Amino acid sequence: MGNIDKVFIEPSSKVLFSTFYIQGIIDEFGKQHVSFSNKYFKELDRTKGAFNCYLALVVVSPNKISKRIIIDFQDKSVVVEEAYKWADIYAKININDKLVKSDLEKKMVSIPPGFGIKLWDKPNAIYHSLTNFIKSRSATHLSWKRFFLNYRSQNLRGSLNDYLTPKHENEISDTKPYIFLIGRLWNSFNSIEQTNLMRKKFIEACLNGDYNFEGGFLAKKHHPEYEEYKHLCFLKPYSTIEYINKTKASAIVFNTPTVHNCHGWKLGEFLAMGKAIISMPLSNILPEDLVHGKNIHFISSIDEVESAVHHLLEDPEYRAKLEKGAKEYYEKFVAPNKVIQRIFHSLTGEA
Repeated sequence: MGNIDKVFIEPSSKVLFSTFYIQGIIDEFGKQHVSFSNKYFKELDRTKGAFNCYLALVVVSPNKISKRIIIDFQDKSVVVEEAYKWADIYAKININDKLVKSDLEKKMVSIPPGFGIKLWDKPNAIYHSLTNFIKSRSATHLSWKRFFLNYRSQNLRGSLNDYLTPKHENEISDTKPYIFLIGRLWNSFNSIEQTNLMRKKFIEACLNGDYNFEGGFLAKKHHPEYEEYKHLCFLKPYSTIEYINKTKASAIVFNTPTVHNCHGWKLGEFLAMGKAIISMPLSNILPEDLVHGKNIHFISSIDEVESAVHHLLEDPEYRAKLEKGAKEYYEKFVAPNKVIQRIFHSLTGEA
């Protein structure tokens, strides 16, 4: 990709959801070739909802030809029409069959789920938050409070390296298999009918077996679903570093589509950590399918949760195979620089 001179990033984006991709851009092109600027984005109508939807980039070649890229990280399987019209390439996480078969597919590139990471330490986060807010002063949709809180939130995340370093085998001292899972107790319709119930079944399967389970649902007492799930709830959140370390120590993990049937952050995190993943069927496509028995263990219904838990915990060789396969999938498709390579190959028409 030596034909890129500079990558400009639109400064008003939701940084917590963008750091994964900014990391990839820096890894791929070098920090000296990447900067925030509003110069190339005057024709992009960033309405109020855009803050939660996408990251916008302009790449400039040595001969001054510029190309426009949108990285859509929203949960919904829809496109932002104004951004799609503006872009030369529209990279999106949650693409379903309906989108693929539409006229919108011609600009679209499927990318896997990322997750929020800590890109800057506190001094640099303060610097970028201030300078980017000033550069974004013409973006009337911005709430200054939400803007600055996003920089604070990225500072509370783990670095990418925190996810990638190997687990500590002796971190949890117990003769029983250790299993860790935490998840937010959701309130949207599909999550009440699917995500919450699936996670509940997994937690109960772990609690009913001869295993050392830790975790449950994060919820407040006024949550409308709290009474039904209160025996599985905790009220004080874990820190991100606690979550990462305990997940890495967990023998198995559980994945299910979440709000709007999206690929949640957990799927990207589990692949980065190289976990043995039990997963419900995915609702949206990926750049390449995850393969049952190779890099994930798919189950088709809630009735299969308990048997899948026992299967993986009682077969260490199979579990190790899934861990190796998950890590290989991450390194080939999900790593930030691999996502950026995929987008730029689509832009240049390279294989």
